[in-house]
Amino acid sequence: MKRAFLLVIVFLTTFLAACSESGSSGDGGSESSDKMQFYVSGDTVEGSALTKMSEKYTEETGVEIEVVDVPYDDMVTKITNMMRAEEPPALARVTGFNPAWQGKLMDLTEIAEKNNVMVDMGISVDDQLVAPPLDLTAVGMFINKSLFEEAGVAYPTTEEEIWTWEEFIDAIHSVVEATDAQYGMVMDNSEHRLNAFLYQHGSKGFYQEGDEYTTNDETKDALKRFIDWNDNTIMPKAVWTAGEDASSMFKSGRVAAYMSGSWQITDFASNIKDFEWESVYMPYEDVRATNLGGNYLVGFEGSGQEEQAKEFIDWLYQKENYEQLATYGGYLPVTEDAEVDYELAPEAYEIYQKEIAASDPIASQQRNELVKKQLVSQRS
Repeated sequence: MKRAFLLVIVFLTTFLAACSESGSSGDGGSESSDKMQFYVSGDTVEGSALTKMSEKYTEETGVEIEVVDVPYDDMVTKITNMMRAEEPPALARVTGFNPAWQGKLMDLTEIAEKNNVMVDMGISVDDQLVAPPLDLTAVGMFINKSLFEEAGVAYPTTEEEIWTWEEFIDAIHSVVEATDAQYGMVMDNSEHRLNAFLYQHGSKGFYQEGDEYTTNDETKDALKRFIDWNDNTIMPKAVWTAGEDASSMFKSGRVAAYMSGSWQITDFASNIKDFEWESVYMPYEDVRATNLGGNYLVGFEGSGQEEQAKEFIDWLYQKENYEQLATYGGYLPVTEDAEVDYELAPEAYEIYQKEIAASDPIASQQRNELVKKQLVSQRS
C-alpha cells in the first residue's frame, strides 16, 4: 500500500513538472509569449500586406509580431471572448465592434494626429480616437470597355462629362442592343452599393423622427427606380433575389457595367484576360456620392503589451511605411500625405480618389455612426 502511494506521488510530481515546463513555453518568458498578436481578417493580398510590414518591423526593431488570420465572420466574437477571459490580443484590424470592448480600446489620438491620419474616418468615443482607419474602400463603377467600343458608345473620362443615371441607362441599353452583352449592368447585392445609389439621388438615409424611422422622398423615388431597373434586361434579378455572384457575371464578359468597389481592382487587373475593363466615374442625379468602407486599427488595454503596440502603430502610420503597406495591399490611403505607387491599374485608383474627394459627406458619416453604435450601445 505504501509503495503504491509513493508511486502515485512520483507520478503526480512528474506530471506536474511536465505541465509546468509545457506551460512555461506558452506563458511567461518564452519566445512565443513575447510576440505581439495582431488579429487580421482578409484575403491573401491584404493579409500578406500586413504580414510583410510586420516582418519589416521585426527586422528593424527585433520585436516579433504574430499575424493571426481569423475568418471575417468570427473576428468580433473571438476577440470578445478573449477580452472576457482577460486575454486580449495586442492589436487587431477590424470592421466591427462589440459593446464589451467599450473602455478597453487604447486612445490613439496622438499617434493619428502626428501621422496625418484622416481622423474623421475613424471611431471616437468621449473625445478619444479608439479606432483610426487603417485602409479605405469606396463604391465605384467598372465598365466592359471592349463592349462599349464595339458598340461605339462613349463613356465619361473626365469629371465634367459624368453621366446622369438616365444617360447611363441609355448608354448601356445601346451597348446591349449592339453587342452580345446579356445585361446592361450588375450591382453587388450589398447595402453599401445600394446606399451609394440612393445618396446619388439625394437620399439622406433612414433616420429617426419621434418614435419612428423614416426617410426623404428622394430615397423612395430612388428605390422605386432601382426596382424598376431590376428587370432581367438592365439588371439580372438573380443577383438580388437568388444571391448570384455579380463579380463572376461581370468577369464573364457579357455585362456592360458593374457597380462594385475599389477592392476589385487587384483581382480584375490580375485575372481578366478576355476583354478590356476600365474604372469610370459613377452616374449621379442630385449629388456626387460614393459609400466608404474599410477597416479600423485597434489596440487593446490588458494585453500587457500596450506600449509595444502603440510603438508599432506609430511606425505603421509613418509616411514611408504606410505608403508601402498601401502599395502591398492595394489600399486607398487614409493618411493625408500618402503618395501610393500602385503596381496594378494606377489610373483606377486615381478615379476612386477623385470620387471620394467630390463625395457628399454622408458617404462616411452614416457608416461611422452605425459602426460606433456597435461599440457604445447598451449591453443587454
